[in-house]
Amino acid sequence: MKGITLLAALSLTIASCNCQKKAAEQSNATEMKTTDQQNVMPVIEYTANSRGFFLFVRAENHKLYISRNRDENKMSLPATPVSDTDWKEIEKLAKAVNLQTVNDLKWPTEKRFYDGAAHANITFLVDSNRYETKGFDHGYPPVEIEKLVNKIVTLAENKQ
Repeated sequence: MKGITLLAALSLTIASCNCQKKAAEQSNATEMKTTDQQNVMPVIEYTANSRGFFLFVRAENHKLYISRNRDENKMSLPATPVSDTDWKEIEKLAKAVNLQTVNDLKWPTEKRFYDGAAHANITFLVDSNRYETKGFDHGYPPVEIEKLVNKIVTLAENKQ
């Protein structure tokens, strides 16, 4: 009986060590994936809309795709080139965003709840993954993405 108890305790100990090793490996893989995603320039889609206002901007490969018409086909928008200096700034600001926490960003104002501002949202596309904010007021983005949003919106306004 003691032998069986000893054998069971030994097998449990070995099994738990393997579980901890697998958990550590998975954690390291997740960290590496997050780091890889931070080094890749995501495709950025910014949308702001209210009853009388619509703005869609897609930033991808040194180009902006801009629409002010909510019924326009987003896949057939004309490309507007972005200068190298502006694109480098967008790239730097986008890579500084932690994509894993973008859904948890807190908005500084709630003007969109009473038509005081258009409802805005930004989405980061990396490979087949979408990282999307919960929404915020157009013109009042969360502090963590404020410079990036303002840069994209300013460029879009200057291009049209």
